[in-house]
Amino acid sequence: MNEPGLWSMLALPVVLAVCQRLRRGRRLIGCLAACSALPALCFAAFGGIGSIEVPWLLLGSRLGVDSIGRVFLAVTAALWLAAGLYARSYLDDDEHKGRFQVFFLLTMAGNLGVTVALDVVSFMAFFTLMSVSAYGLIVHDRQPASLQAGRVYMVMTIAGEMLLFAGTILLAFEHRSLLFEDLAVALVESPRRNLIVGLLLAGFGIKLGLMPLHGWLPMAHPAAPTPASAVLSGAMIKTGLLGMLRMLPLGVVAMPGWADCCLVAGLATSLLAALIGIAQRNPKAVLAYSSISQMGLVAVGLGAAIAAPDAWPMISSMLLLWVVHHATAKAALFLGVGVAAARLPSRWSRHLVQAGLLVAALSLAGLPLTMGFIAKAALKYSTTAVEPWSAGLAWLLPLTSVTTTLLVSRFLWLVWPDPRNSHGELRAGMVIPWAGLTIAVVAGFFVAQWQGLVKDAWMSLDPKSIWASVWPMLAAGVLVLIVATRGGITSVLARIRIPEGDIIVPATHAARWFRREWNRIAEVHLPKWFQTAKQTWHDQAMPAILRWQNRLSQSLENDLAAGLLIAVLAIVLFIVSVGL
Repeated sequence: MNEPGLWSMLALPVVLAVCQRLRRGRRLIGCLAACSALPALCFAAFGGIGSIEVPWLLLGSRLGVDSIGRVFLAVTAALWLAAGLYARSYLDDDEHKGRFQVFFLLTMAGNLGVTVALDVVSFMAFFTLMSVSAYGLIVHDRQPASLQAGRVYMVMTIAGEMLLFAGTILLAFEHRSLLFEDLAVALVESPRRNLIVGLLLAGFGIKLGLMPLHGWLPMAHPAAPTPASAVLSGAMIKTGLLGMLRMLPLGVVAMPGWADCCLVAGLATSLLAALIGIAQRNPKAVLAYSSISQMGLVAVGLGAAIAAPDAWPMISSMLLLWVVHHATAKAALFLGVGVAAARLPSRWSRHLVQAGLLVAALSLAGLPLTMGFIAKAALKYSTTAVEPWSAGLAWLLPLTSVTTTLLVSRFLWLVWPDPRNSHGELRAGMVIPWAGLTIAVVAGFFVAQWQGLVKDAWMSLDPKSIWASVWPMLAAGVLVLIVATRGGITSVLARIRIPEGDIIVPATHAARWFRREWNRIAEVHLPKWFQTAKQTWHDQAMPAILRWQNRLSQSLENDLAAGLLIAVLAIVLFIVSVGL
């Protein structure tokens, strides 16, 4: 394994984040920031398989690449590279692009680090860096909706971190090991196995976006700038799946109860998220619900692996295929939102953009000759070993293709390029990354066939396989035509109003009602000393905390100050880890 390549891919984004506001060489630093994921992509391609021990880092870390991590690293690096190049042109006129690049680079560093972490402490450290830094991407424009999305995101992120911390601490304390290869096997014999598995599934399920733990995702994606949305959906949410693959005893022991839980949650997520997404009016919100729906299908595959450990080699290949397929198609669609909204120079360019959006969108539904066709076939083929679910999945999975087609049809309706509604200049830096990802959606099918990377049964183009993939899309098309001829799609959907975040809205109203009722009861029934302490808190302590928080926030708005603070924290962490 190429050890210098490993360190360079982790260090480069952090160094560039710290140097972002230097007065000299600003253009060079901006160019390097846009391409900062390139070393990680090269390392994934040529770095080889292996690991290194880093005894001075944290509690003793192991970093490296295995067969699963290599796929995640390659996909993650490719998406961050495409998003970085896109962001350089997309945010060229943004006065706060420097601040965006700082959080963009720190989030990237955490995301890349997660893929090469082979022990639980370094994994959680990189996972936290990624999750916390992404807050700056979500609230970039500082609009009220973005700030609200950021608050919801942070609350759910902290909740997920607490669940994961509890689960990993229980497991590591019992078995005195921090390495994934030891913990996954030790979990089989743990007396608290059900508790630990439940904590891990819930914690990683928040990042994955499974219902009812999905509330942050449809609020964060529309709030973040387009290139940030692409990596949030294409790369970051996949870390939830990576964590499950690392820590759960997949292929070792069957856990029928948890398998049923994953299958039910996955199917419900896939179907309900698609139906809710159809009612959205923001194309990025529609794509957010599409990501939730697709992650529901990933949960179905995970449930199949938990139910049938003997089929794990086949199911693991299917899950990795889904990672590549969904990441590529979803990033292409998010970047396509910005391309489609720009002023296109000619009719032919508009037709090419329309064709690219159509192919990437229908790939999610299983369009033949795309990676989505292989992924859908692989999921159907892999779940035949799951008893007694196989018969029900045989007709429920095609139903998810129908709802997916309806959902992407809604997205295409909202984003379809129209010269009357276009705005902004279309730059080559936006077109090239989007076109590359769109071409990869189709090229991936032929590369997989040429290299023999997947089973022949998954990519067979016989009439029966093609019909099984096409008929759900045709059925959805008929439904769209029926609605369109009965008064228009917009008039029907105008009657349905589901806010972004769906369950978060009533939960927020309920929390506010509870707070009002608590204050009312406290004023009448609680002792006077309690009311005095409460008043002191509101009049003195809370304003002081808010002033301190405001001063800290204002200092962190300066990218150089934020970078220096992070550098100081890194040095302190290094000294403490060496001392331990």
